[in-house]
Amino acid sequence: MKLVQTDTVDFGFIYNEKKQHQLYIYMTGHFSKLSREYNINIVLFTLENLDLEEPVISGTIIEGDRISQGLCEIPPLIYNLSLHSTADKIKKMRNLRKMENITIINPINRFIQGIIFEMLTSLTGSQQFLLPTVSLNTTTLIDYLDKYDTFFLLPEKTFHQPKAVIIKKIKNNNFMIFIGQNGQMCQKDDIVNYIKKMINKKKHILMKGIECFKVGDIPLEARIYLQKNIYGEWTITAITAKQGIFSRNTFSNTSNATDELICNEFEGNEEILADVSIRIGRFLDYYIPYVGSCTLDFIFDENSCPYLIYVSGFEQDQDVYNHLNSETQSNLLNNAIHYLIYLMNNYVTEKGATK
Repeated sequence: MKLVQTDTVDFGFIYNEKKQHQLYIYMTGHFSKLSREYNINIVLFTLENLDLEEPVISGTIIEGDRISQGLCEIPPLIYNLSLHSTADKIKKMRNLRKMENITIINPINRFIQGIIFEMLTSLTGSQQFLLPTVSLNTTTLIDYLDKYDTFFLLPEKTFHQPKAVIIKKIKNNNFMIFIGQNGQMCQKDDIVNYIKKMINKKKHILMKGIECFKVGDIPLEARIYLQKNIYGEWTITAITAKQGIFSRNTFSNTSNATDELICNEFEGNEEILADVSIRIGRFLDYYIPYVGSCTLDFIFDENSCPYLIYVSGFEQDQDVYNHLNSETQSNLLNNAIHYLIYLMNNYVTEKGATK
């Protein structure tokens, strides 16, 4: 029996209080407008403020213009914006997902890259945007060192912005190892042990390297923000020109994306990136349930052909998020609400079926 009076809300949004504070501030005002527009009540909360035994949430309740701190029941539809890294949070999220009549969108927000890329090899035409990729072990490392003049080393999964290592074969079969713009030469007899020591037993993938199109001396990257919309279909929220995976510093600028991507070298690439990204989203639906938002990172070869380099969940890098223009920030939240409305209208059950 409940000892306190609790409100009932339609939707919940999980955020990280420390890492997503600016996002929280933005959500309170933006969701207030959407709450009025769609006549829905919303709760913003952290996992720390979720009590599964009662069960009850202590969070920010948004009812149109009224924004207050209070208690509410766990809503049937929850959109997770956060990445949970500690054992207690992972356990709590797992138990939340087991509750009846509760659907969590984006329960994980990070993916094992080796599995994702292996899945995508079955997608028709994927060889046009996928580079040969394998999980790192001693055998595959020796094979790539022998087979390719250049290859990339990327983390299998990470709680932070992924960083790529570029390994290039030079004269006498020795190697240069680049992290960002810093290079280190390594003798051919030492390269395997050097890489093993560098990764420190953490899981990585190997990817065939290419000569990248660069802005200055840094490879240009494109990030696609892919979300499901009010029709339950994948849509492109934004395409940003960025740097970060192949450089020490992170740069992202939505306003310059069009200039970067449709100049002479990249003419037509926005359309290609959009088409490929939506195909990837639809394909992954067959394998990974309850994903409503993800980011796809691409690089380009010297002929301007894009290649997928990394797949992540909802944007976790707040520096990158804060550099997105206000329209993109709004649309990321709009699409999240719209997809929950779609699910609500289609009577999604805890098992993902519709009635």
